[in-house]
Amino acid sequence: MQSVIRIILQRLALGFLTLFVVSIVIFTAVNMLPGDFAQAILGQGATPEAVESIRRDLGLDQQPITRYFQWLGGALQGDLGNSFAQANFASFVGADSGVRTTVAQQIAPRFANTMFLA
Repeated sequence: MQSVIRIILQRLALGFLTLFVVSIVIFTAVNMLPGDFAQAILGQGATPEAVESIRRDLGLDQQPITRYFQWLGGALQGDLGNSFAQANFASFVGADSGVRTTVAQQIAPRFANTMFLA
């Protein structure tokens, strides 16, 4: 019985280590992509003030290591951040009409099927 528990704990530890390493690799790869996300949201005609405002709102003005550990801390607490796939970016330039969906809200409807398949 002790060996079974030890194997389960080893597998869990290796699983968490794998998730940690993969998150670092993906975060680093995304940060190495060319371009500026804030500039891409607003387009070429954006004022420097608007771009800086979005960079500050999204935390892109901070060091990458700081952003990673803030994301990791949020993820460990269940806050996976905001989804920008279907975002209305008017909310970032001052209007409150924009709807920000969280990653958790987009995952929730699909989670039951994922667990069933797993």
